[in-house]
Amino acid sequence: MIQKLLKRWMLRKFRAPRLPHKRSPDSLNIKAEAVRIEAADGGFLFGWWIPAFQESHSSRAPTAIVLHGWGANAGMMLDIAPWIQDLRFNGLFIDARCHGRSSDADFTSMPRFAEDLESARTWAMAREDVDPLKIIAIGHSVGAGAALLSASRSSWAAVISLSAFAHPKDMMLRFMDEHRIPKQWIQPWIMKQVQSVIGARFDEIAPENTIQKLRCPVLLIHGADDEDVPVTEASRLMAKAPYGSLTRVIPGVGHDLRPAMPLIAPRVIKFMRTLI
Repeated sequence: MIQKLLKRWMLRKFRAPRLPHKRSPDSLNIKAEAVRIEAADGGFLFGWWIPAFQESHSSRAPTAIVLHGWGANAGMMLDIAPWIQDLRFNGLFIDARCHGRSSDADFTSMPRFAEDLESARTWAMAREDVDPLKIIAIGHSVGAGAALLSASRSSWAAVISLSAFAHPKDMMLRFMDEHRIPKQWIQPWIMKQVQSVIGARFDEIAPENTIQKLRCPVLLIHGADDEDVPVTEASRLMAKAPYGSLTRVIPGVGHDLRPAMPLIAPRVIKFMRTLI
């Protein structure tokens, strides 16, 4: 009985907040189509499809699929949309399950974020205006970890990782310390239960381990003043990234990179141009 109560408390404690969209492509004068994509569990993902400008209706364009972080939503990633349009990429901005306007579930996790990315990729590949060999993943925080996890087991043209952490164990320990969860007995029990619930060991899904398996270009971007995920974790990721990967540390910004978008844009655009 106590075990069940503790597990129920844990699921409630670690549940992501569901924030409503405060921005849409319309607010940026960008034409987009609201889409509904089938999720792995039979639920659905809400997304905005932003088609590339094409000279010919029969041509296929590169595509960027953009995924937010924990407790965020697609609207919070829309600063990237103008870059994607300028490069003549299609853009697909999705809400992960339990976020934004997507369907609910008993829990979500980084592996489920990766499933959502893969569902979006499958949906995009079925379109006649998408070049299936030029689909890239752009993710923030947990979304970045999910992009690296997905790319370690399926074929993406590239990954752009924004504020990724190196290992979920470190994230969990920081969270529990901040909430004064006792280190003895309770923290080890929670770590074991979380891995049981998500169906994966932390070492199996840790970005610093999955990034070693990638066979595509990777761009890692991190804020120098990130207090949620220390910049040293970007160094850990880069140390294990494939040859040719790039890391850009942005001064004067934390985990939320939106205030530094003017500094980040040229780096991301230059990287994406190499994929066209």
